[in-house]
Amino acid sequence: MALTKKKVRVRFAGLADSPEYGKRLKLLAAKLGVEARVEWLGFLTEEEKRDAYAKAIAVIFPPVDEDYGYITLEAMLSSKAVITCEDSGGPLEFVSHLKTGLVAKATAAALAEALDQLWQDRDVAAKYGRAGRARYEQMGLSWSEVVRQLLM
Repeated sequence: MALTKKKVRVRFAGLADSPEYGKRLKLLAAKLGVEARVEWLGFLTEEEKRDAYAKAIAVIFPPVDEDYGYITLEAMLSSKAVITCEDSGGPLEFVSHLKTGLVAKATAAALAEALDQLWQDRDVAAKYGRAGRARYEQMGLSWSEVVRQLLM
């Protein structure tokens, strides 16, 4: 956030791994002068989560070597572009760079550039989101399909 050139706003959903880590993140945001552009949502109900996705321009999900990445699929189902990283693991199975989102190098500068890009060009963000939703639908993901595949 401190490296973005635009006044990008980010809303973090979910709880930190520990209360101490959450406090450190908030202190770091203050130290870097970005606390006014960061909102800490905490735990969200399913309804609150749907509302948050609906209001988002894009979803940033840059884990390190994630095994699957349900957040990616939730974003695609919500027609939102996804920003992830080259070392994110599972999300890379779903995010196609410059088609359904952006795949950035795993650096603060690269993530800032990706955030700036979609913040500035909301039409492109929406286009990636629509393409992500179409890709999600093409994959035929559903619990009934998972069970069918497991029973084959």
